[in-house]
Amino acid sequence: AAATNPARVVETVKAPSPIFRSPQFSPDKVEPQEEKEKGTGTMDIAVIGISGKYPGAENLQEFWRNLQESKDCITEIPKERWEHNLYFDEERNKPGKTYCKWGGFMERINLSEPAFFHLTPYEVSLMDPMEQLFLETIWNLLESAGYTREVLQKKHQNKVGVYIGATYHKYCSCDTEPDFAQRVTSFGSVAVANPMSHYFNFQGPSISVDTMSSSSAVAVHMACESLVRGECQIAVAGGGNLLTSPKKYIESSQNQLIGSHQDSRSFADGDGYLPAEGVGAVLLKPLQKAVQDGDCILAVIKSTATNHGGHSNGYTIPNPNAQTQLVEENFLKAGINPRTISYVEAAANGSTLGDPIELVALNKAFQKFTNEQRFCAIGSVKSNIGHAEAASGISQLTKVILQLWHRKLVPTIKAEKLNPNINFSNTPFYLQREVQEWERPVIEIQGEEREYPLRATVSSFGAGGSNVHFILEEYISSQKDSIHSRVADHTEVVVLSDINRERLIALAKQLLEYLEQQSDDSLQDIAFTLQTGREAMTCRAAIIASTREELLTGLRELLELADSGHEPEGASIPLFIGESREDSKTSALLSGKIGETISQLLLEEGNMGNIAIYWTQGGRISWEALHKDKNVRRIPLPTALF
Repeated sequence: AAATNPARVVETVKAPSPIFRSPQFSPDKVEPQEEKEKGTGTMDIAVIGISGKYPGAENLQEFWRNLQESKDCITEIPKERWEHNLYFDEERNKPGKTYCKWGGFMERINLSEPAFFHLTPYEVSLMDPMEQLFLETIWNLLESAGYTREVLQKKHQNKVGVYIGATYHKYCSCDTEPDFAQRVTSFGSVAVANPMSHYFNFQGPSISVDTMSSSSAVAVHMACESLVRGECQIAVAGGGNLLTSPKKYIESSQNQLIGSHQDSRSFADGDGYLPAEGVGAVLLKPLQKAVQDGDCILAVIKSTATNHGGHSNGYTIPNPNAQTQLVEENFLKAGINPRTISYVEAAANGSTLGDPIELVALNKAFQKFTNEQRFCAIGSVKSNIGHAEAASGISQLTKVILQLWHRKLVPTIKAEKLNPNINFSNTPFYLQREVQEWERPVIEIQGEEREYPLRATVSSFGAGGSNVHFILEEYISSQKDSIHSRVADHTEVVVLSDINRERLIALAKQLLEYLEQQSDDSLQDIAFTLQTGREAMTCRAAIIASTREELLTGLRELLELADSGHEPEGASIPLFIGESREDSKTSALLSGKIGETISQLLLEEGNMGNIAIYWTQGGRISWEALHKDKNVRRIPLPTALF
């Protein structure tokens, strides 16, 4: 009874911030990344890439901006999906009707440019929109980590696992063509993982997961376990969710699961969740291998765990004892004291019963290790975008990774009036209500005061009882790891390519805008990432630069030349543009033994201008050889535009 009916106390006092030191730190003040506290033993998994799109955000840059700006991405159901007035009725339990007309919707759910993926319109017509979205998502995911299919073959022998959470979203029922559903479902509307492995030539495990709302979280858990077992060397994990049929809303209304008003949000005085769309993925690799390979490490997954609620008071009613056990056992497995956790990303979605049960379970698990109160921020991305169901876990994980990377906590919105069954006063948690710098906590445990890394947890619970819990930590590079960013610039060839000139110019503009705002990346790392982490396409451009300022000038002149229609000979910075057609005689010549010989001679000569000319005309360059014995690494840079 206590678990299902917590004390009815409304939060009235603004939560204090935890005790933090200055954000200025040195690596020796925190525990080494390789060491573990006393746990049962896990393998640290590095997040080396991330991509996705969510309501109100075509990419993660927009997603992060929305979170910082407390943007409410819930809208009425767009007419592009269906005419919601035909199905909406405020009165509950009306046959064929839903009492909800709100949700979080993406602007586009179909492949925008099939030619980019060498697909015909007919082939795309046979693909479920989820498959189409994941083509873009995984392409951007690889680019975010600085990997191409060729690099994956060379470095990892294509031993790439794919784990994707998705549930049936009734897409096939939306079309009136008699044989349409049969044609689409023959490719598998839920089994998204297999088509992705086929397209990208990934040869590790390929598994689609459906555990309802925890699907993408279970997918990430399975990917981490697969890496631990050595079934794959690198793994793609994530999930997707689409709202393409009113039947979903009608069924959820019949089961009284969905919210009846637009402000039914996480921790708030709501009566159900608001559905949302989303698609996202992370690229995972064992931490030790990621460090050896010079990958950019966005965050570290310290431990994952999953269980089931067993028999509860109802099929869709959470079991607080099972949730408590899961959280407690995961902390023991990781060897991490919950007192060192400074943020919790909750599964809370606006459910009258589910949100309080989750808080009770979290409170019970934390209090087995510490009696301290209100030291840990708590929040939920669902307050911004709604409950993305099969993609909810990856949306939560994405938010936490971005917070760790940017060292900021973002607010949970629309919870001015709390669920009357929620009481934060006597818990370790306070609701994060504003943007705040996320600083490392200084904590005294067993008489020893020390500074701890930024740590967070993520909870994801499926309506059918499948629970998942993650523990994450910031990546702290050693002093040796960070030396490379302070070496002097050398003359570099910075390359860009796409399927046509219009897209190429858009890429150049995107890179320029990014570099004008980001000053930390070295020219060497920028050049290396674009050379080795992007697939060379038909339309190509190369800029010769010795400093970041020269690169910025070259990008500006490339855009000016594109507007004027002039050729690059008039540029003040060496600039080359060319096209490489696979069916041309020049491309055929450059792709054979002669091409290999020319490439080798150019590398030995070391003339960057000649290398740039050769590459823009369709030649292949062994860029890794150009950086041999240099301390360079892949860095996050803007990815392909769709």
